Amino acid sequence: MVKVIPLVITINHKFGSGGAYLGQRIAEKLNMLYIDHQIIDMTARKLNISAEEVTAGDEKPTSFWHSLLQYFAYIDTSTYAALDSKPVTNHQIFNAEAEAILESYKGKSAVILGRGSSYILANHPRHVSVFLYADSAYRASRIQEINNISEQESLKLVKSTDKLRDLYIREMTGHELEDACQYHLSLDTGILGLDETEKIILEYIHLRFKEIL
Repeated sequence: MVKVIPLVITINHKFGSGGAYLGQRIAEKLNMLYIDHQIIDMTARKLNISAEEVTAGDEKPTSFWHSLLQYFAYIDTSTYAALDSKPVTNHQIFNAEAEAILESYKGKSAVILGRGSSYILANHPRHVSVFLYADSAYRASRIQEINNISEQESLKLVKSTDKLRDLYIREMTGHELEDACQYHLSLDTGILGLDETEKIILEYIHLRFKEIL
């Protein structure tokens, strides 16, 4: 019997464009694993640091150590625990996350959200890479509703997160996050809406892998 290679769908996305929502929906529809935050836990174990420390450097272009020190500057110092004197760099986090991504689906079909997964799995023989984007107003509106924050706060968050993610991907992979040529599908969720975007992704998967649907 010929062993079928698992299908892996990676979703890179602009903040607020619906990546997590659509990733979970598609995984559910196709009965696949959905892999997102568990990558952080696996990375933390690999580096012997906390999940919070991984998050401090995750998808940010500044060094992990600098990010972590900035984080502690805003919290009550009574909660501060002595930090290991050896800094953990973004490249160490990215490499550990890459290992975690490759281990996470363990031969099963999966939808993997962000964290450079489309680059890490670029040579996978059964890989669908998706990039989701939308204009700032649409994304800020979603973030405002989801997080119950003001319009000004949501716009500021979208702008700052865009800048950090763009720089991080460029630094870690040498690619531009918004370069459509590196994805199989690049879709504007603000124009299409989330339901139509989901339909297009599923139809594309069906056209390439008819046994999936």
